[in-house]
Amino acid sequence: MNETYAELSKALFWPATTLLYAGAMIAYLYGMAFTRVAVGQSTSRDRAGTWGIRIGTTLASLGLATHLGHLIFRSLASNGRVPWGNMFEYSSVSAFGVVAAGLFIFQWRMRKPEVMGFLLLGGLLTMGAALLVWTDPGPLMPILESQWLKIHVFTIMLAATVFTVGFVFNGLHLLREVAESRLAARTAEAAIGSTVGAAYAGSNVDEGEAVELTIDQRELDLEAEYGVEDHDRAYGRALRDTISPVRLFAWTWVATASLSWVFWANEGWSTTAGMSRFFTVNTTLALAAVVAWWFLPKLPAATTLDSLTYRTISFAFPIWTFAVIAGAIWAEQAWGRYWGWDPKETSAFLTWVAYAGYLHARATRGMRGRNASILGIVSFAVLMFTYFAVNLVISGLHSYAGL
Repeated sequence: MNETYAELSKALFWPATTLLYAGAMIAYLYGMAFTRVAVGQSTSRDRAGTWGIRIGTTLASLGLATHLGHLIFRSLASNGRVPWGNMFEYSSVSAFGVVAAGLFIFQWRMRKPEVMGFLLLGGLLTMGAALLVWTDPGPLMPILESQWLKIHVFTIMLAATVFTVGFVFNGLHLLREVAESRLAARTAEAAIGSTVGAAYAGSNVDEGEAVELTIDQRELDLEAEYGVEDHDRAYGRALRDTISPVRLFAWTWVATASLSWVFWANEGWSTTAGMSRFFTVNTTLALAAVVAWWFLPKLPAATTLDSLTYRTISFAFPIWTFAVIAGAIWAEQAWGRYWGWDPKETSAFLTWVAYAGYLHARATRGMRGRNASILGIVSFAVLMFTYFAVNLVISGLHSYAGL
């Protein structure tokens, strides 16, 4: 019977849930393509866009149902234990949480379906990471046979899931903020050199006020500059023109390579499988960044994304704090000490420090814009190092990834 449950669980994960999430992501992005976003961030959606969102919602909901079925059958195949006892299961549950948060919180409660395509992308990437560390269902390692597994690991997983959502928003905010800042700088530069700006040279209005007065006129000139009748379309093209997709792809590939080397190292530095995983992970993430670049004009304003990021990380941080404390209590019961600077304990603490630094900078220094996003992305990189590098490469008392 357990083998039957295991086969059902695997089929529900792949291809059922994976294809449903992929179809939902495409439908949401299609809906975004037919959404008009004015410079003032008012949105309207034509019939094609509305149907794209509806189809995406349906497919994502079905995907959540099949994903839940996968987790239930995975648990049954493992004699009824909780389905987060190894890296594969942890990643699978995290992907479920990312999509569930997107549907129930950001789409249905906050009415922001435009972020769903990217949250589904984040969920799919997490599922891809799960497939890279696939293990068949089975019993837990003896040290994990504890009620603290349900408390410590679940809260760590919940916090990491919310941090993943925050990372998606951080990435989108960084792109949008850079584009908006560069476009504003170009607009101001053109305004200073315009005849309208020159007209104020001898008046009592200083250069800054002159720039402010001419920005609206400069934005209207975008229509003629980009050769389209629709001003909002021209503004969208201008936003995309501030960032080179080729350079974005290259920088993202290099940045992700600093973390994804663990998939190469885990297989062996000279194996074809290790190299294949290394290049696949980097290329996929770089392509995801280019997709986000293409939809720059359809994204919420940078200020909105900044607020979503801060609120999301603020929600996850106390959960991570509790999880670290719960882990220390479990360590005392299992090993006779609360803290021993094991690699996983140390890295989990560094993750806490990184996100504490992010929140502290936001609260006390008023950090905003790209610097805040970069700090948030670095914090997530520390989290991923804790999860992948420590589990797959660095040995320690927590080396029970189940691989």
